[in-house]
Amino acid sequence: MILPIPFIDFIPKAFDRDSKALALANKIDDNLTEWSDELISTETIMDPARVNVAFLEELGYIVNAGILPSDTETQKRKKIQNAVAAHKKRGSFAFDAKPKIDAIAMGNSQIIQTIGTDDFILVDDGTTPTAYYFAALGCDGLNLNLGISLIGAGDEGEIAGNIYIDVDNSALTAAQIDQIVMELEFDISPAYYRTHIGYMDISGAFIEYTVIG
Repeated sequence: MILPIPFIDFIPKAFDRDSKALALANKIDDNLTEWSDELISTETIMDPARVNVAFLEELGYIVNAGILPSDTETQKRKKIQNAVAAHKKRGSFAFDAKPKIDAIAMGNSQIIQTIGTDDFILVDDGTTPTAYYFAALGCDGLNLNLGISLIGAGDEGEIAGNIYIDVDNSALTAAQIDQIVMELEFDISPAYYRTHIGYMDISGAFIEYTVIG
């Protein structure tokens, strides 16, 4: 396609080429160049890495990428890139949750299998203040009923229904945390589960940002 640029050359010589005509021609040159670039860029509309930023939301709509108004350009591109795989394995961590978290936190998120607590929580036997036992079974000298005595808040990582996710970023803003919650709470975080969002510090302790559920 041949563009009439510079447009001033296409104005008939019979017309005066004064400052007003030059300004009009320059404006037309700018518009023609912009329109040409947009038309040529449509050939990359199905490539999330190269598509013009003006078409990102439309492409995201086509593949149902779940683009939010608060998403950055990079986040939009990553969502579009992973949308098809996420639909095939909806709700999975590796193919659905992780790409969305990493696009926000810019880290390598992972599910924490254990947060360093004992499998059985220390409990007092009720008679000797200084004596503690692991999962104490009822026996002579202990005022415990037969069976394993477990005492805790119910949010320990070893208890089913608690999911701990390390976002691999110790400096998330409140807005980023809210965005992660928004991504997970509706159709990724399982119902009746508690999803703990946080990070592991240098000592190996899990520092919690927030809890979903």
